[in-house]
Parts: sequence; C-alpha cells; structure tokens
Amino acid sequence: MERLYPNVPVLSQRDRSCVWGGTIRPYRKAFQLEIGYRVPLIPENVTVAAIQPRVQIRQPVLERHSNHQEGPIPHVYWNDDEPWYPYLCLFDPEVPEWTTSDLIADTTMPWAERWLINYEFWLATGVWEGGGRHHDGQADDTHMTIAGASKPTRRGAA
Repeated sequence: MERLYPNVPVLSQRDRSCVWGGTIRPYRKAFQLEIGYRVPLIPENVTVAAIQPRVQIRQPVLERHSNHQEGPIPHVYWNDDEPWYPYLCLFDPEVPEWTTSDLIADTTMPWAERWLINYEFWLATGVWEGGGRHHDGQADDTHMTIAGASKPTRRGAA
C-alpha cells in the first residue's frame, strides 16, 4: 500500500485491524478517504460482505441528491453511526471478486478510485454509469467488522 499509494498512510493499527487514510484525486476533485479492515480469524464463519474492507469519504462530504436516479447516493452502505459517511459499495459480495488474500492496494484502492470517478460523473449528469447490481434498498444482515462500525443498510452493490 505504501509503495502504490504513499498519500494514504496507516493511521492506526491494533490487533488484526488497520485503518489507512489520505487524499486521492482520481479525476478532478480531491477526496480524503479512510479505509478500515480487520483480518478475520480462521474459525470465524463470516461472509465476504461482512469482512470486506470499508471505505469512507471524509472530505468533501458526499452530496445527496434524492432527485437523481439511484437515490440520494448510489452504491453505498448506509452507516447508522456516522450517517454523513456511508461506506462505498465497491464490488458485489455475492460474486467472487474479492477475497481475504487480495491486497487492498491492488483491489480496494483502484475500485475506490473508479467509484469516485463515477461519482463525479453522477453529480454532473444525475445518472450512475458505474454499472453494478442494484438492490431494492431494504436493510440486509451485512454487519460491519471494524471497531466502532455499525450495521449498514445496503443500497446497490457495485
């Protein structure tokens, strides 16, 4: 991570958890993001959706547009503890796109950059062009596994 994204250093690390944070500019705007991940124990019986890295945009706060196609912000997991900082939905957890063996710098970071590029186009056009599978917006059983995180409501899978 440090080699590929030197502007996104480790902010905190303890036990099996790590949080990275920094500023990236995938297109026109600069975004301050934070990525949290907790390595699961081998005996834990968890789903990919429950253990995936969690990416939040801290600055600027993601704009909400209820009149846009796909809802106020497309492809996010709503965060009850910090409503202004939803988690980005970067891949479909029901499709084998990510595993615990994948490096965050090789998967999560490029996916976050792609999400932000699509977000900028969505702001300009009102249409999400990033693809993905869409859900009906009903709450699911995806639980956050990063210290202090909550159960999100899922809005569209990437």
